Amino acid sequence: MNLKINPITSSLNGEIIAPGSKSYSHRAFIAASLADGISIIKNPLKSGDVEVTMNVLKTLGVKILEKSDNTYIIKSGKESFRSYKKTLDCGNSGTTIRIFSALSLLFKDGLSLSGEFFKLNRPILPLLKSLEQIGAVFKLSGGKLKIKRKKILCNKIKIQGNKSSQFITALLMLCPQLQCENKDFFEIELTTPLVSKPFIEITLDVLETFGINIQANFEIGKFYITNDQTYRSQSYTIPGDFSSAAFIIAAAVLSKKPSSIIINNLSIKNSQGDKKIIEILREMGANINMDEDKNQIILNGDIKKYPLKGIEINCKDIPDLFPILSVIGAFAEGKTVLYNASNLRLKETDRISTIARELSNMGIKIIEEDDKLTIFHCDKIKGTTINHNNDHRIAMACSIAALYADSSSYIQNSEIIKDSYPSFFGDLKELGAQIEQV
Repeated sequence: MNLKINPITSSLNGEIIAPGSKSYSHRAFIAASLADGISIIKNPLKSGDVEVTMNVLKTLGVKILEKSDNTYIIKSGKESFRSYKKTLDCGNSGTTIRIFSALSLLFKDGLSLSGEFFKLNRPILPLLKSLEQIGAVFKLSGGKLKIKRKKILCNKIKIQGNKSSQFITALLMLCPQLQCENKDFFEIELTTPLVSKPFIEITLDVLETFGINIQANFEIGKFYITNDQTYRSQSYTIPGDFSSAAFIIAAAVLSKKPSSIIINNLSIKNSQGDKKIIEILREMGANINMDEDKNQIILNGDIKKYPLKGIEINCKDIPDLFPILSVIGAFAEGKTVLYNASNLRLKETDRISTIARELSNMGIKIIEEDDKLTIFHCDKIKGTTINHNNDHRIAMACSIAALYADSSSYIQNSEIIKDSYPSFFGDLKELGAQIEQV
């Protein structure tokens, strides 16, 4: 669908509900599928990459039934996670491919995986090499991965921590299910500093709820996992997603006229690193309040009354905020520096170069370096045709910038936002944005 995004001429007002967390949804569906018995997942994200994960689970024999009020019943029987000889198409879902690369070791003959992910040369080799340490063999060629466990080894697993936190998540979900004759635990040792630590904390949070015991020592970069554990069936409610809500939060604080927006279903009590958006914007000068009892974020937008000032922001643990923080930087006085961001070049697209290109096209001065971006205040944002490179977060970030441009902007294939926030454009329209199909 192609959309025209018109500049906002009035205030933004209203209430919306934050979508379920993409990260929690992936992990909860997989954990529930590894459990004995019946689990219930409430309020998950069910589109984009999470839908890919759900379809893979269904293909492997897991029963996933949708009930009312966005509730799912998951039942995994004896026929599940035993044997599957066809190739599983995982699209461009890094989470799906990386976790199932690890879980392939639970299958007698392993798994074959394919998808756009491989064609884009996104990182996976460090994970595959780590799986070799516990007996896996793999062949990666022609956009297809074949991997299985040929030997039963229970060695210490050494892996880089600075490429993708999903490598660690995949190992943490696999190791509790493996058996060893002469050893009752696995040790994972990070050979480089960990990036995106909050995503590992999300994994540990989900695994603990589903009955898995893991000892984590982030200071020394080690994890100890008792082997031959059993996932426990569970009723689990997915929290609202701060990564997605950040775009609406930005739309509010950038408002040129007094605006009042409430975002429901956001709790600061879970492990999401992207809740840091609140702290960052407050430091920049925004007026944001929280009602912890109601799980609400209350936004009072008026950039004239609450002007923003540029600051330096460490993006090591908040990579998903990088695109929208780049946009916010263009409206802040002075300059905003986003640093420790080199792993963003390995996402769905090179997010550093892509957001730099798109914002430059809108008239914003940008300095791009290997691991950081410097954004300078811009008095006049130009309308543009957004090229998001099929990256949902780039698409949403540029759409927020377009709301405050001096002329209309256009975006093609707007459906890409379903990857994490299916109701994004609908929510913006409900709050008062003028967006139309063309």
